[in-house]
Amino acid sequence: MSVDQKSVLLCLSGGVDSSVCALILKEQGYKVEAIYFVLTDIDLSKDKLNTIKRIANTLNISLTVLDIREQFQKRVIKYFIDSYKSGLTPNPCVICNPYIKFKYSILEAQKRGIPFVATGHYARIKRQKDEVKLFKATYPEKDQSYFLALLPKDYLSKIILPLGEFSKEEVVNIAKTKGLSSIVFPESQEVCFLKGDYRNFLLERCPFLLKRGEIIDINGRYLGTHLGLFRYTIGQRRGLGIPDKTPYYVVRLDIRNNRLIVGKSKDLFSKTFIVDKLNWLDKRTAFNNKFLDIKIRFRHKGAKATIKEIDDRKIYVEFKEPQRAITPGQFAVFYLDDQVLGGGRICELPSTHWAVR
Repeated sequence: MSVDQKSVLLCLSGGVDSSVCALILKEQGYKVEAIYFVLTDIDLSKDKLNTIKRIANTLNISLTVLDIREQFQKRVIKYFIDSYKSGLTPNPCVICNPYIKFKYSILEAQKRGIPFVATGHYARIKRQKDEVKLFKATYPEKDQSYFLALLPKDYLSKIILPLGEFSKEEVVNIAKTKGLSSIVFPESQEVCFLKGDYRNFLLERCPFLLKRGEIIDINGRYLGTHLGLFRYTIGQRRGLGIPDKTPYYVVRLDIRNNRLIVGKSKDLFSKTFIVDKLNWLDKRTAFNNKFLDIKIRFRHKGAKATIKEIDDRKIYVEFKEPQRAITPGQFAVFYLDDQVLGGGRICELPSTHWAVR
């Protein structure tokens, strides 16, 4: 099939961001086609489908509805459940982008002879001579580059991110001006396949997770009984039921012994950890600099750290200053100024400052 270099396949979610993307792309002269992914049964509701169709009609773009529930179940929901089984705290959005959203939109675009795909993520892609690099959004308060760090490097040349230089306020104003505000879905901060407490979602599928065990402090002192380790994450304060002059926090999940280890606020701080499942967008640059900015979760501001290669699959990270609640299962993303160099899964924390083994 012949390739139209000025055409793009847009992932239309029904929110204000992807809808405004279509407007921007059309103003830039692109022929825009849209695709809506059915990831769960929720996405097949009449209200959702009718809203998506109405947005596409308002934007005057063709729309394809693609059912990939089976793929989403195998790659994202299974990952989510398996993480909690292993005592890890997952981030399904980080996994969904490379393995679902971008993978299947690029495959669909290739079938149609469309060279580019676009999404409403707030991040920037720069094409510099023969290189394509990923950068933070211009406006830090909305930057979503963290969620794109695991994209395969060869995907970058196929992606357009129209909102990277816009503020959220500007996007909302464009939607109002073009009459989209009244028809798009309200913005949601929830995981797309969860409605309500994630604990109920897990228990419906894995009732065996409801296994009581000991709560002990970092010195091995028994403090109480937990209601299943899947209910807790590092840094958690609420729901422990341990009265004291100063609050206790979760500092470690001991899956092997089914124990919840708690400590005081100071016990949450550490400087080092190990990262596996690495994805490099610019590995050479990463190891040529003494200090990088590393984020250990989406809301983390990032902090200066050095990295050292353990082998091809793992690196050792050491922060300049201790950071709070470094959490296995979350993702570390490596930056040089505004450039995203890569990322990987936090898989192991040091335990030398804990008496408990």
